[in-house]
Amino acid sequence: MFDIKANETLSALLKAVERDQNNIYGHPVDLIAKSGLPKGLSLRINGDESVGANPNRYKQHGFHFTADNCIGCHACEAACSEKNNLPPHLSFRSVGYIEGGTYPDFTRMNISMACNHCDDPVCLKGCPTQAYTKHPEYGAVLQDPDICFGCGYCTWVCPYNAPQLDPVKGEVEKCNMCVDRLEVGLKPACVASLWNIFTVSSEYSPRSWPISGSFFRTSRVAVMMWQPTWSA
Repeated sequence: MFDIKANETLSALLKAVERDQNNIYGHPVDLIAKSGLPKGLSLRINGDESVGANPNRYKQHGFHFTADNCIGCHACEAACSEKNNLPPHLSFRSVGYIEGGTYPDFTRMNISMACNHCDDPVCLKGCPTQAYTKHPEYGAVLQDPDICFGCGYCTWVCPYNAPQLDPVKGEVEKCNMCVDRLEVGLKPACVASLWNIFTVSSEYSPRSWPISGSFFRTSRVAVMMWQPTWSA
């Protein structure tokens, strides 16, 4: 399990609140029912057989990014890279910007992107070695680099450029949603680094968000990806 620091800040802790069992359409959000797997299985993070006590362990989690608060400091990107011990040529989370409009009504917004841990991940479908698994625990899409032989197919099909092909190792790696931190009640590293910009939630309801956005809707869960809008 992930070691919790003695001086861990309160902003890094997940709220241990039991979320609704059904989405706004009345369908269950429990991922165990769809997977057919029993509860209580270990994710075997780094060989550890422990099982987390997160009350929302079997519900789809995802990132909610507030673009209005982002100043492009890259702290989330740095926190992710440090936590995962990434080399300089890889980045699981990338901060960039989008622009729109014409002078003088010109708008520029910063945006932070990583794996969205999709409900129906195309990277999983595009992998010939089945290195990807959609887990009922947190809905995380995890990739096993030991099975990967570096073909790069997943990097071609992912619309978010989440899988990263390491040209040195010859294998792909990606964001793992910091499931080791979620298991012990901590927010992912990128979320913990910026408490006023990111939130991670297991409650997905289009009516629960105070801002406009785009949702990937399914019969059991709606995963939100922030889509800033501007006047072109």
